[in-house]
Amino acid sequence: MQAAAVAGFTMLLWVSAQRTSRVFERLNTNHLLTTIPTREAALGVVVSVYSQVIPPFSLPVLSAAVGFAIGTQSLASTLTIVVAVVAFVALAVLFGIVMSLAAKLATIQSPRLRRYRNGIYILAYILVFIVWIAVIQGPISDEFIVELLRRVPVAWFVDLALLPTPEIQTGVARSVGALCVTIVGVPVLASVAISLATRVWNADPISATEIHRSRSLVGDGFVERLFAGLVSRPVLTVARKRWLIERRVPLGLMMAGYLIILLPSVFLPAFAVGEIPGISLVSFAFICAVGTGFAFGTTLLGGEYQSLQMTLTTVSGKEFIRGAVLAGVALGGPITAAGMLILGVGSSIGILETLLLAFSGVVLCVSSTTIAAAISMRVSYYEFQLTPIPFTDATAYEERGLKGFINLGLVLALVGLVCLPVFVSYGLMFFNSSVATVLNIPITVMRITSLILTVFLAGGVSVVAYRRAIRSYNQYTLP
Repeated sequence: MQAAAVAGFTMLLWVSAQRTSRVFERLNTNHLLTTIPTREAALGVVVSVYSQVIPPFSLPVLSAAVGFAIGTQSLASTLTIVVAVVAFVALAVLFGIVMSLAAKLATIQSPRLRRYRNGIYILAYILVFIVWIAVIQGPISDEFIVELLRRVPVAWFVDLALLPTPEIQTGVARSVGALCVTIVGVPVLASVAISLATRVWNADPISATEIHRSRSLVGDGFVERLFAGLVSRPVLTVARKRWLIERRVPLGLMMAGYLIILLPSVFLPAFAVGEIPGISLVSFAFICAVGTGFAFGTTLLGGEYQSLQMTLTTVSGKEFIRGAVLAGVALGGPITAAGMLILGVGSSIGILETLLLAFSGVVLCVSSTTIAAAISMRVSYYEFQLTPIPFTDATAYEERGLKGFINLGLVLALVGLVCLPVFVSYGLMFFNSSVATVLNIPITVMRITSLILTVFLAGGVSVVAYRRAIRSYNQYTLP
């Protein structure tokens, strides 16, 4: 019941936040605030949200309280249950109102947050997915979750509701704590909600065009100093443009988000053996490499669509593809290497093998980006259409129909084939450690050999994909 109370509180937060947003959208404050004080209008918003959320709970809660009291022969339970539920709902609704108003104020004053205000859906999905994997499919027991949730102050209201019930162990201190939280929290949250509503109505919204101010792609900043003498100016300019496009319209990063479904391959083996096995490091490198290719290789033409005529006539194929690869590897490479080294600390494999795994992960990022670039350059000019980007207010040019998903699948499959030797080697060691004994080959030698083979295979594939991408770019036809 305590765990269910925490889940119910979260649900009420979400519902009340959504209702608050709808109430604000329907208010015509230009006329309303000329007739009544701002504080009264804000209090009216709070009361309006309460009037929408509380009535559906009233009759079921009262019926359950009376029935529970009769069943347990404890009439005092009726009063404690009603008090606990009313206080519980009051705090949850006020908290949801405050969250909604705080988010609205933040989006008014920050154009960037305004564009990505729906990103909470992404975070919620990721959180639910991880919880589902860890609790339902993973090693975390229900007893552990219940014990964790019952320590949250929200769970104290269950003790308050069941305080007079015989034969049920409840904490008097937690019951008193629930009352104190209500007595202090309700007026504080109400004051904060009214203050936030007032600031929302009085704040001057900042134009969303602020994030579209002109920026130079050629400068003398950190990137120029880092790659000075190593990368030509045209290649660096292409890379800077790729970073700027993804920051403003993160279409490639959205595509990389699909790889969240592969995350269990990283942590489930670790849960199974109690330490981080080599197969987890290999899976992490594979996910990072494919994600880099998705983000910076599959959207090359879509990101350049509106200025494609100028791009094709001012930048050579070598410079364009090299810039795209640099943009991806400069971000994906360090993340992959750092993640591999961190995971390697908790693994049983040696330092040399960990370093080689980190290096192979960076090479796989290069291979994935060049493969994705070669595939994306085959898309015809007529196959693009303007599409809204999920969870944002932005739009971008994407391939029509299912071809875009097919191309993502091709990138995933080809990078998977490149990683096949290392997956087979580490997979056999994880699922059947006797293979090395049968083959009379040391395990470490077998794994390092597979890593070297994968690095050479990734390098060869990168060269082929790089040449094909350049050829497709140079031969690209416009109407």
